Amino acid sequence: MDDTTMVDSSPAGVAEKPYKNKAGDRAACASTSRRSGPRKTVQKRDVSVEDRKLATQTRLLFNELSRQKASYKKHIDQLKQAIKILESFETEERILDLISKWRGVSQAGMSYMLNSTLLKIDKMGGYEELLRRECEAEKRKIEYQFSDNLQEDMEAVFESEDFQALSEEMQQEYREQMMEQVKEAQIRKEKEFAEIELKMKQSAGQEMSMQELSKRMKLEYSMIFPD
Repeated sequence: MDDTTMVDSSPAGVAEKPYKNKAGDRAACASTSRRSGPRKTVQKRDVSVEDRKLATQTRLLFNELSRQKASYKKHIDQLKQAIKILESFETEERILDLISKWRGVSQAGMSYMLNSTLLKIDKMGGYEELLRRECEAEKRKIEYQFSDNLQEDMEAVFESEDFQALSEEMQQEYREQMMEQVKEAQIRKEKEFAEIELKMKQSAGQEMSMQELSKRMKLEYSMIFPD
């Protein structure tokens, strides 16, 4: 064998294949491709003068419309308030008209009743005679109230078992207290009689007025006949 002849040491004379790193090769290729590829640049879009003018005009228009909207809303609110005032005024006018009609009917009715009452008073002897009869009736009523009430109270006390069980001295004291109450009642009765007599004197020579008729009928004169 020649010295220059190479002897393969692998079995069966099979030559060893060289090792290939596929993943590394792909990464290297990709890195090389990125480095070698063209670089792209992003350019900013220039805003023209016309665009700036349009934006300014739009903003001014928006502000103007907002101002007009607020102004219109204020006017609408004022109109609504004015409508309410007019409606309230119309309602008040209707109420006043109804009051005027009611007052006219009431005045006519009161005038009729006064004339009718005056005719009846004349038939019974005049206004003074009417007052005299009323005063006498009022006196009888007062006399009845004072006399009967006091008499019943005294009898109830004197006939009670509690009173009978008291000593003579205590009974006498209670009798004196009851008599004092009788005197006070008599004073009140005479005072009321004096007021009735004074009313008679003040009404002498007068006739029944519309004010008195309203009072007797328990009506408010000023509502029917305002000043």
